[in-house]
Amino acid sequence: MGMGYGFTVTPLLLVLGFSPIQAVPAVLFSSLVGNLLSSYFHHQFKNVDLSVDSVHLRISLIMGGFGSIGSLFGALVAIGISTFHLNLYIGLMVTTLGFFVLFSRKLKLRFSWPRMVAFGAIGAFNKGISGSGFGPIVTTGGLLVGLDEKATVSIQSFSELFASIVGFLTFVLSRAPVDVYLTLAMSIGVAFSSPIAAFIVHKMPAEKLRWLIALTAILLGVITLIRLLLV
Repeated sequence: MGMGYGFTVTPLLLVLGFSPIQAVPAVLFSSLVGNLLSSYFHHQFKNVDLSVDSVHLRISLIMGGFGSIGSLFGALVAIGISTFHLNLYIGLMVTTLGFFVLFSRKLKLRFSWPRMVAFGAIGAFNKGISGSGFGPIVTTGGLLVGLDEKATVSIQSFSELFASIVGFLTFVLSRAPVDVYLTLAMSIGVAFSSPIAAFIVHKMPAEKLRWLIALTAILLGVITLIRLLLV
C-alpha cells in the first residue's frame, strides 16, 4: 500500500520485548532494503516508470528530498513537543485523507507540481516531528493530485528510500547500538515479501487498489487515535 510498515512493525517489536533503540534502527534499515527492492520490482512490473528521464523519477526524488530532511530531524528527536498532540494531529490527518480518497474516487484531478510538493512538505513535517506519517500522506496525496493508483504506491516506496537511508545513518553516526541479528532477520523477511507485493500491485485492478489505500489510511489513523485513548 506504500504505507504502514514502520507504523505496524515498530509497536510489534516493542510488544515482543525489544527496546526502542533496538527497534528503530532495525526498522529503518529493513525499510531501506524494502524500499530499494520494491522500487526495482515495481519498475520491472511496469507499475511505475523510474527511467532517468521519467516524470515519476523526478517526483520520487523531490519527495525523497523532503523525506530525508524530515527523517534527519525525526532521528535527532525534537524536544519539548507533546507526543499526545503530535499523534492526535497525525491520526486525524491520515484518517481524514483516507476518507477523502475513498469518497472522491470519481473526482478527476490533473497532476500538479505545487500540490505534490505541498503533500511532500506535510509528510516530511510529520516525519520530522514524530518519526511517522510520511507514507500515508505521500501515498494518499499522490492520488489526490491526479497520479494513478499503481504509480503512487511505487513513487512513495522509492521516495521513502532516501528517508530510510538518512534516518539509519543518523543512528549509526551518533554511535547508537544496532542489533545486527534483529536487523538482518527483518531485512530477510522484507526481501522475500517485496517482489510478491509488487506483483500483487501489478495484477490488482486500479479501483480495488484505491479502495485498499483509502481503507489502510483510515485504519492506521483510527489505530493511532485509539492508542491515544488507551495510554
